[in-house]
Amino acid sequence: MLSGHFAMGLALKARYREVPLLVLLFSVQLLDWIWLVLAWRGVEHFRLFFAANGTLQLDLYDVRYSHALFWSLFYAAGVFIVFVRAEGQRHWAVPLSLGVLSHWLLDAMSYSDLPFANFGPEIRFGLGLSSLSPFWVFGLEGSIVLLCWWIYYRSRRATASAAWPLWLGLAILVLMLFSNQFLMSISP
Repeated sequence: MLSGHFAMGLALKARYREVPLLVLLFSVQLLDWIWLVLAWRGVEHFRLFFAANGTLQLDLYDVRYSHALFWSLFYAAGVFIVFVRAEGQRHWAVPLSLGVLSHWLLDAMSYSDLPFANFGPEIRFGLGLSSLSPFWVFGLEGSIVLLCWWIYYRSRRATASAAWPLWLGLAILVLMLFSNQFLMSISP
């Protein structure tokens, strides 16, 4: 859902024009940056494997700190508190917090086993749409990308001096979408 996360950053930019796009794009990927550091440190774990249908899959079987609902809400609240207290960036607090939360929501659509927290009862969340055929997963993420990009495009086209950067953004998102689809269709 990588391109879907970035597309959500574009949709947020359409609504919150005062926040720099790069900062919004970082906020929608914050959970993955946390996951990357924790996986590198050996705190969280993942594996790559070939599924029964022969496609390469990424199994995030241990994401109890980076992608748990409790910690995602905690990170979003932390981002909100940091920016609401920052002089000159108070108006960034809500959109950046929404960016962090949007990551968890999109992942909950894709995966079926996102934990509640690293403590308490073993509760898992998610719709598990990534277990459907790759065609449906591609269609879902592609729809999210196109919808979010369209929202961004409509908000910027009147003020943009040239339309080509907007179309370039769509091309990059689509390239990311196809690259991910290609990587997940590699078979042994």
